[in-house]
Amino acid sequence: MLLQFTKKIRISFPNGTVVKAALWEEQEPELTKSLWEFAENHKFPLVCHSTLSTGGSFPAFIRPSRSPNTTSHLANPVGRHKIGYTSLKAGDLLWSGTKLYVVYGFCTEPSIAGAVTARVDDEDMAKYIEACIDVWNHTYYYHKLATIDVKREEA
Repeated sequence: MLLQFTKKIRISFPNGTVVKAALWEEQEPELTKSLWEFAENHKFPLVCHSTLSTGGSFPAFIRPSRSPNTTSHLANPVGRHKIGYTSLKAGDLLWSGTKLYVVYGFCTEPSIAGAVTARVDDEDMAKYIEACIDVWNHTYYYHKLATIDVKREEA
């Protein structure tokens, strides 16, 4: 079965890198719809939080709401096709409705991550990985907050 990816998002990183990612509409229709709407309507960038010890990934959070998100959490992530952290690949993006989990290398967590909602385009992969390492450097070396911006990629 050939999957078709019609909608894309654009992610902008602190170092000026911009990459495109295709939404996985067939696999995760509810989550991709939510991410697509977020990419059109949000007003603030997402705050990146590199934990320094969990491998090549980081969550990027939206501004928190006044009420906690009870539909998706570490013990029970949302999505139709949930996979573990150690099965994720560089370029996978997981949207939960409150955060975008950004994967740029091997992840070491033993639990379930959630569902892949989008994937960075192959032609952008090298610069994407470099930009993600720079996000990690913001925490470890620069001690500065890193943010990313997610917008719709208009055809």
